[in-house]
Amino acid sequence: MKLRTWNDMLKQGFRNVFRNRVMSLASVSATTAALFVLGLILAVIMNLNNMVAGLESKVEVTVFLKKGIQGKDVQAMEMQIEKWDGIENWKFVSRADALETWRDEWGDKKDLLEGYNAENNPLPDSFEIQVKKPEYVERVVKSVEDFHAAEKIQYSKDVVDSITSIANITRMIGMIIVVLLCVMAMVIIHNTIRISVFSRHREINIMKYIGATDWYIRWPFLVEGLTLGLLGALISGGLTAGVYNVLMSRLGDHGVQNGLFSMFRMLPLRSILPWILGLFVLVGSIVGIAASMLSLRKHLRV
Repeated sequence: MKLRTWNDMLKQGFRNVFRNRVMSLASVSATTAALFVLGLILAVIMNLNNMVAGLESKVEVTVFLKKGIQGKDVQAMEMQIEKWDGIENWKFVSRADALETWRDEWGDKKDLLEGYNAENNPLPDSFEIQVKKPEYVERVVKSVEDFHAAEKIQYSKDVVDSITSIANITRMIGMIIVVLLCVMAMVIIHNTIRISVFSRHREINIMKYIGATDWYIRWPFLVEGLTLGLLGALISGGLTAGVYNVLMSRLGDHGVQNGLFSMFRMLPLRSILPWILGLFVLVGSIVGIAASMLSLRKHLRV
């Protein structure tokens, strides 16, 4: 196909957008609204995933050792722990260190612990093992049970199960919502293009009868659908960024992201915006082109 023909088809596609400006405005507005909602939901999902990942990384298994364990036994256990998969970090906590930590945690009331010293320290030696994901906990616990020096294994199975459940449900709901909103955006653009095609179906029939190829007729409508989809994607991307930025500023002003809520700190805009904008452009392009193809399919059967 000649370059001049391509230019004519592109011009015709852009001209159609402005010729049907009312429907185009309605289509871009509706697509913007759908993608804007999608962007906010994506931002929430990305922040939830980040929070869940933060919680997952804090899952620990504590192994309390029997009294009288020798240094060679501790070294043997350390060598085995080094070989395990799924371990983020681990450390050996001696009885003396545990007692000091206990005093620090009690703060102003540490005087109540003055009666304890190296001879009557009631705390055992222990290993604190931090796992990468909650699903590694069971494997670590089974491995620890083989230690003859292990007296007690402590971890919160309910918390681990809850974190895993929250992560899975969040991701599943997020995927369902994303798919539904993509379908909704596609229906909106499809209806707009269909009206445009219907208003020009006589013109399309005449072009078919004089020998125009399907793709020659199809390209201007594809350009129109792609333009509508991209316009909606860019506008909704700007709106999503603006609303997210305002929300972060408000939460920062009220100190919500400090203190106890520091674990739930929102992701910076620069870390999520490229993903959201990229997805918007991809969804807008695919939806616009797919809607145009579906709208034209019936009228090309002449």
